[in-house]
Amino acid sequence: MSINTLIAEETLGQLEDGRTVKAYTLGNEAGARARFTNLGAAFIGFTLGDDVATDLILGCDTLQALIDQRAHLGTTVGRYANRIGFGKTMLDGQPLTLDVNSSPHHLHGGTPGFGHQLWESHITLDNDVPTLTFRYRSPDGEAGFPGDLDVEQVIRLLPDNSVEMRYEASTNRPTLVNLTNHAYFNLAGSTHGSLAGHEFRIHSDQYTEADETALPTGRVLPVADSVMDLREWTDVADRLVALDDPTLKRAGGYDHNYVFGRENRSAPQLLGEAWHKESGRWLKCFSTLPGLQFYTGNFLEGTPKNDRERYERHGAFCYEPGYWPDSPNHADFPDCVVRPGTPYRALIRYQFGKD
Repeated sequence: MSINTLIAEETLGQLEDGRTVKAYTLGNEAGARARFTNLGAAFIGFTLGDDVATDLILGCDTLQALIDQRAHLGTTVGRYANRIGFGKTMLDGQPLTLDVNSSPHHLHGGTPGFGHQLWESHITLDNDVPTLTFRYRSPDGEAGFPGDLDVEQVIRLLPDNSVEMRYEASTNRPTLVNLTNHAYFNLAGSTHGSLAGHEFRIHSDQYTEADETALPTGRVLPVADSVMDLREWTDVADRLVALDDPTLKRAGGYDHNYVFGRENRSAPQLLGEAWHKESGRWLKCFSTLPGLQFYTGNFLEGTPKNDRERYERHGAFCYEPGYWPDSPNHADFPDCVVRPGTPYRALIRYQFGKD
C-alpha cells in the first residue's frame, strides 16, 4: 500500500486570524480510517474497512460547525479534564482560582480550553505505522493554571484497528494536569441518534458518588446492586429514556467516574467495552489512567454536525479515561500535580472491531 493511502492531509479552511485548520486521515492495511483535525487535536471520524460508509465517531462536516460546537466533540481536553469544584483549589499551599465555565464549576480546562486551540501538527509513517503528532504550549495563567505547559500527543493507527494516543506534558512550575479525549461513539453510525441496541461493560467495582451538580461528594461507593453496576453486558437505553433512578436523573443519564485504582499505571488495562448487537461492531477502551468517565451524551442535543443537521440527546457515548473529577480537592483521590523535571505521561487506546 502506498504512502498516499496510509496518511493524508487536507485543508478545512482558515480561522479569522488567518491560521489554517487541517484534517488528517490515517489508514491501515485492513482498510480502517481514522480522521483528526488540528483544531482541538480532535478525533472526528473512524470507519472500519468493511464499511467505509458508516462513521462510528460524531464529528462536524464544516469548519464553522467545528468552531461553533460546545460539546467537546472528539477534542483533546485539558489542562484539567472533568470538574474542579467552584473553580477553586490549593496547590502547594497556595490558592488557585480557575475559570468557571460550567457554573458553578470549572470544567474541561475552562474557556476556550485545549479543545478550541489550534495545535501544531504533522504526520509521518513510523515503521509503516501511520502516526500523527500534535503539540500545544499552554501559557502560564491560561484559565488560571500556573506555569507554561508543553503538551505533545502522538496518535497511531495500529494494524489491529486500535487508535493509540500517547500524551506527554512538561511544565516549568508545579501545575495540575489531567488530559483525555472526548470522542463520541455510536457503533450503529454517527447519525443513528440513539444508543438503542448498544450494550456496555465497565470493569470496575466502584465509582465516585456525585451531587446534583455532578461534583464528587468525596465518597467512593460500590457499584453492586445499583444502576452503576455495568460489570456484565448491559443495555442502558431504557434507563436513559425513563431516568427514574435518582443517580441517573440528577445527571440526565450516565456521567460518572468509574474507579480503577488511584495511580497512573505503567501498562494500559481494559477499562470499558461497548457492543452494537445488530451490526456486531464493538469498541474496547484501554488506558494507564485510574478513572473512566462514562458519559451518554446528556447535553448533546442541538450540537451541530453541519449547517442543517444537529445531533440528538443520548445519541452517543464517551469513554473518557483520566484522573478522577475534582481530584485536587480530595486528599485521598489520585494526585494530578505535575512538577518541573517530572513529565505527565498517559496512554489511551480505542480498539474497534466487528464480529
